[in-house]
Amino acid sequence: MIKKQFTLYMENQPGGLAVIMKSLASNKINVEGISVSESTDVALVQLVPSSPDKAQKLLKKAGVPLTIQEVSVITLPHEPGSLSRIVSQLAKGGVAINYIYATGCSCGGTHGCNCYVVIGADDLKSVERFWKKNGGKTAKRAVEKRTPSKKSSVGKTTSKRAAKKRA
Repeated sequence: MIKKQFTLYMENQPGGLAVIMKSLASNKINVEGISVSESTDVALVQLVPSSPDKAQKLLKKAGVPLTIQEVSVITLPHEPGSLSRIVSQLAKGGVAINYIYATGCSCGGTHGCNCYVVIGADDLKSVERFWKKNGGKTAKRAVEKRTPSKKSSVGKTTSKRAAKKRA
């Protein structure tokens, strides 16, 4: 899904990010993705807010310098190989990734959960197209892993592919 990402240019000082996060939270704006990098004088905060228009007004009112870019936010299963599959397909399609950052999940992927990957690229439509073409298959595999087979005992889950191999 293509979303708006804000890049905030903040003075590199303790508590600056905390003030911004508290302001967003008190205005019921969720941060769906965040990346922070610093240099000597300036911290660059890239964030994807749940309510971009509301966040933009709030940050401008607070005097925070920012730019807005579109990024692709995709959902992938939190399992080895998911990210590899999608970035490999993007590479094969000639799509250059400018930057990428992602979320994890609290279970570490052991319960078939998903993570969000924020991708900045010059050709976001291609990112979306490759994700829909290939990411959907990846997401489907994660669902299969969570679906108990008829042969499995209570509390155990297996993929359909693994069940076929054992049969």
